[in-house]
Amino acid sequence: MVCAGKLRDLLYSPREVKMLVRIFGRNYRSLKRAFELSMVAADLTRKEDRDRGVIELPINGTDEQLRLLRTVAIYGANASGKSTVLHAVRALRWVGTDSSARSKPHADIAPYEPFLLDEESDKKPVSLGCDVYFNGAILRYEIEYEKKAILREQMTILDGKREVKLIDREPSGKVFGDLFKRGTANRLYVKGMQPNVAVLSKLAQHGPQAGDESVLPYYIAIRNATNHADYSGAVMDFPGNKDRFADDPSYRDWVMDHLIRAADVGICDAKTRQEKLDFPEGFREGFAKLDSQLTFPEHMTIVSFVHEGISKRPIEYMDESSGTKKLFNVAANWWRLAHEPISIFADELSASLHPRLLDGLVRSMNDARSVKSQLVFSTHDTGLLEARDGLPPALRRDQVYFSKKDAKGESDLYSLAEFKEEARPVHNIRKRYLSGLYDAIPDVEKLSL
Repeated sequence: MVCAGKLRDLLYSPREVKMLVRIFGRNYRSLKRAFELSMVAADLTRKEDRDRGVIELPINGTDEQLRLLRTVAIYGANASGKSTVLHAVRALRWVGTDSSARSKPHADIAPYEPFLLDEESDKKPVSLGCDVYFNGAILRYEIEYEKKAILREQMTILDGKREVKLIDREPSGKVFGDLFKRGTANRLYVKGMQPNVAVLSKLAQHGPQAGDESVLPYYIAIRNATNHADYSGAVMDFPGNKDRFADDPSYRDWVMDHLIRAADVGICDAKTRQEKLDFPEGFREGFAKLDSQLTFPEHMTIVSFVHEGISKRPIEYMDESSGTKKLFNVAANWWRLAHEPISIFADELSASLHPRLLDGLVRSMNDARSVKSQLVFSTHDTGLLEARDGLPPALRRDQVYFSKKDAKGESDLYSLAEFKEEARPVHNIRKRYLSGLYDAIPDVEKLSL
């Protein structure tokens, strides 16, 4: 069982807060219709839910606080659109912040994936956007693009009653906005914009790196709010995780104390070593001809976990259970959630994790009062909807989203908080979901051998 107390008391270094308010879009994969996932907390009446899992932030020009959720889970049948919501976040990040470095002239925009099951929509633009809490205001970024060109791009600061357009890109390619009134540098960089490159991405890479003209504060805020992690495979290694575990004692101790040992998997210690990588003759040279930027490490890090038994014995990472591998892979992003003001969208977080372990991880997010980070994840684990050990469910009602797909292949995304029910014992949510009351479960009657 997870030691929730250790996870709950994670330290967070105070810094400027940037948090996700909502993600929205239209015509991306199966999400043909407009969709929105909001992190704004609902006004729940149950006393134990009123402040649990909520971060309160001041808004300029008002005495009211913006109440944002720390975590949200998306439930639904297989292929209902759960992962599509998370992939939309990844697509927004790619086009908005990565396209300048990753797009060759005249190339297709990689994440142009419109709804394909309709002749009218399969050639129409994809629209994606996000709202981010930014220094007491709301930073809104929206982008609309087709196969080879960005048609519209806007970045706006909503501060009280003021609305300031920082970037305003028209279908013609012309770019306006407040960022281009502050000096000449930004205006020079957006002349003749490459059609498949976002203005935000180009200015972050080539524009002023400091001062009033710099786009970097907004760029960083949007990137912090749109981190994607694919946990659908337990054995998928995250780049650099093993090296950091070996080289950074504070990170290694944190992972062992807060996750590995706390999960009670029989592990008491860890060992690391370096092994030289031997490639066939000419292998490196051959790849160098294809890509001069490509490099290969000389060594690889081997991680072994020491298990308690009649005698203590190290077992190499590759020989560990899927659950232990998954926990180790979760560690890198879980450390970030504990120490950085970020939002992570985790696909299939629950795969290969015991329900009690996932329950403890989610509760640690909701109970960690000082942490200013957010977690959105897809799951089939209904245990998070049920009370346990005298405690309310790990998830509040407004932290539960559902996805469903209709006969036309179109997905809808909606919140449990939209169901206006009378106050009932919260442990019934799981039964109500599995009974089909919220209309987001598979039709198992069609299955046969």
